[in-house]
Amino acid sequence: MNFKQADRLKNVPMSKTRIIFGKCLDLTRQGVDITALTLGEPDFGTPQPVKEACKDALDKGYTKYTDNIGILQLRQAICDKLKRENRLDYSSDEILVTTGVAQGMFAGILSFLNPGDEILVPDPVYLTYAAIPEIAGAVVKKYRLLEENDFQADIDEIESLITEKTKMIVIVSPNNPTGSVLKKENVEAIADTAKKHDLIVLADEIYERLTYSDENPHISIASFPGMKERTILLNGLSKSMAMTGWRIGYIAAPADMLEPMNRLCFYMTAGTTSFAQYAAVTALKDEDGSVEKMRLQFKTRRDYLVAEINKMKNFSCTMPDGAFYVFMNIKKTGMTSDEFCDYALEKYRLALIPADAFGDCGKGYVRISYAASMETLQKAVASLKLLDDQF
Repeated sequence: MNFKQADRLKNVPMSKTRIIFGKCLDLTRQGVDITALTLGEPDFGTPQPVKEACKDALDKGYTKYTDNIGILQLRQAICDKLKRENRLDYSSDEILVTTGVAQGMFAGILSFLNPGDEILVPDPVYLTYAAIPEIAGAVVKKYRLLEENDFQADIDEIESLITEKTKMIVIVSPNNPTGSVLKKENVEAIADTAKKHDLIVLADEIYERLTYSDENPHISIASFPGMKERTILLNGLSKSMAMTGWRIGYIAAPADMLEPMNRLCFYMTAGTTSFAQYAAVTALKDEDGSVEKMRLQFKTRRDYLVAEINKMKNFSCTMPDGAFYVFMNIKKTGMTSDEFCDYALEKYRLALIPADAFGDCGKGYVRISYAASMETLQKAVASLKLLDDQF
């Protein structure tokens, strides 16, 4: 049988990251040694207290349905975290626990965009932000984050893209794939633009605990005057707590905005995994210092990788202030991002992500994840040096 897929999926590609990851798995099964700097997944294990809390929840029989919005203990722990670390005041009825930030993206976009509505999305950015509006029938307009502008948003460009159909703007800071962090004045200017044009802001802050510059710390757009009322804040535990497989994310938003998202999430998953939620309470309330230990190791890896890349003739990169990605410029090679990554994998068994997977502004770049051991990074640098000598 040859059933035709729904039209809404015609222009929704499979993630190049996952395709390359699949290739790496196949090669590894064949006994090929791959140096993979692909997935945005910490190489650290989930902290032991979190795992123990999950086991305890299972032993206590916390394996039933929970309230769709999430267990109260976790929602309150999230409120406490936002107050303590981000100076944001939310109540438990303004928090929705989701199955990872991915569900939060779907809920935020599909709950507020109708077909024909316009959404402003950064370029480059994690591909989901272009794909989900496509599924919703909305129109994506992209504002550029350019290396020559330190990957900051150009407010004049954003203003030029806004029409009477524009309903939402997405900001992702720290950014995947560039690792850039929007500066305070840039975030404030976006906030002013959102208020001026009555836009909803979808703010993805999943990497906010992984920043490295005292001069440019993460600042939540919801913290500016008049912004909590129009911000859908997305966050979770996958990156900072090494809990990618646990699928624990959350949305913070005013209760009236949260209601339709909660309703939609019910039809998607009928609630987040119960025992994982109880473990997440421990992750937020009794954090054992793992976040800072990981952050410092990521910083050491970042510093090493950036220094080595910038010694090479044909590759270069800026110093990323957050997340765990280096956005490497390969334009001097004359190769496309896809050609470069295919060549690196075939000849040197080095797996990288072509950055045009994240938008047109990624052309001529590759994304390197340093969520890998120092030994792996050293092997990668050795391969990059050999690649550099090819040109």
